[in-house]
Amino acid sequence: MRVTRPPVVKTRPSWKEDDLFGYYAEIRSQGVAYLHYDQLRHRFSDKKKCDAIWAAMKISRLLSSMFLDPLQTDNEGSGVYLNTTATIQKSCSIVDRLTSSAAETERYEKLDARKYLMDELERAEAIASSQLEGAATTSRVALEMLKVGRKPRDEGEKMIMGNWRMMQYVSERDNAPFSVAELLEIHHVAIAGIDDEKYAPGRFRGPEDNVVVADHEGNVIHTPPAAELMLAGVEELCEFINTRHEQAEDETYLHPLVKACVIHFMIGYLHPFKDGNGRTARALFYWYMLKCGYTAFRYISISKLLKNAPAKYVRAYLYTETDNMDLTYFVNYQCEIISRAVVEYIDYIKGIINTRTELRQWLYDSGIFNEINSRQRDLATIAINQPGVLFTAMEVSTRMGVSENTARDDLKKLTALGLMRAMKEGKGNVYLSPKSLHELKKWHGKTANQPSAQDW
Repeated sequence: MRVTRPPVVKTRPSWKEDDLFGYYAEIRSQGVAYLHYDQLRHRFSDKKKCDAIWAAMKISRLLSSMFLDPLQTDNEGSGVYLNTTATIQKSCSIVDRLTSSAAETERYEKLDARKYLMDELERAEAIASSQLEGAATTSRVALEMLKVGRKPRDEGEKMIMGNWRMMQYVSERDNAPFSVAELLEIHHVAIAGIDDEKYAPGRFRGPEDNVVVADHEGNVIHTPPAAELMLAGVEELCEFINTRHEQAEDETYLHPLVKACVIHFMIGYLHPFKDGNGRTARALFYWYMLKCGYTAFRYISISKLLKNAPAKYVRAYLYTETDNMDLTYFVNYQCEIISRAVVEYIDYIKGIINTRTELRQWLYDSGIFNEINSRQRDLATIAINQPGVLFTAMEVSTRMGVSENTARDDLKKLTALGLMRAMKEGKGNVYLSPKSLHELKKWHGKTANQPSAQDW
């Protein structure tokens, strides 16, 4: 992936007044997105004019930037800085309104079987983050593995299981100060047992490790700082993490979402491990958001959207690195993704509520509730509230406080009534709930001329 580096801007640029006016008239006043030089050059055929407008743009940005102490990027003390954009502000507003613990409490007040409903979403990020790193396992097979609790069969499944362990670890972590040792532990939790020689779980890369980031064509697009500089960078990052920016009353204030994106970027930039850096970076993003009270991020997957356009994700890193560590490019792109992920999450909840209402009404109208006991009725309600999701006897046993045999019998009866569908998994079965009222009616219709459910 090639990105054109911006020209060096002189301390005292020699632009004409027309050039400065051109910047405001053609870029700033029109609300154009935060452009990198690589994008700006396509807007002007005259390179001199393009470079002059770029110089005006850079000076304007530098004057309004916030420098993120104590983060540095090299041994010369080059700082990391950030601007605020409309996209970033809007995303912060969306996150504040829709993902806080207070918003979650209100959202689920009338939603039955919340834990069952959210299980699939909880696992989505662990699966998608691994797929973004190259795991070839499909989402359905991965979800099946996590729900059934079977051992991973290959490296892709081991990556997903490790990611799931890591996401659980960071979601349960307390608010104690973050340390270098903690970063090593998070990496160890995620990576151990996959391929210890390849990943070196819980160990920073050393001078002997030739670690670079390459694109799909093998072109090197990022060479991380040397090992000794990387270690200093990790210590600075821990200091940055432990600084209470969200409580500041001066210009050092950072919204938690913005800070979480910065943490995400810095792990990717420093690349402290031989492998598994991307997964660790995204896990720390989630940890920081949960730490700051944005509890909905247990269920919101950003990797699911990132893996749909991985080139844009990489380009956001490159734009920052090639423009003197202006993190605005990366944070702005991440905020776009996060806003979309939050909206998808809210739409998912609304869809669940609508589907539940329709399916529950049909269940009563069909008279099926008269054929099942109260425990089976509860399980049927859970199933129709969670469209297209896999259930296991072990899972139902644990969650409903009954023996595994009883849970299996209940699932079989609901299957015989056409409320669920059995699928082979290893030596046993998993049970699939219908995705829609239309699908439920089709399943139920196929049981109409069969023997009574009591005969299964």
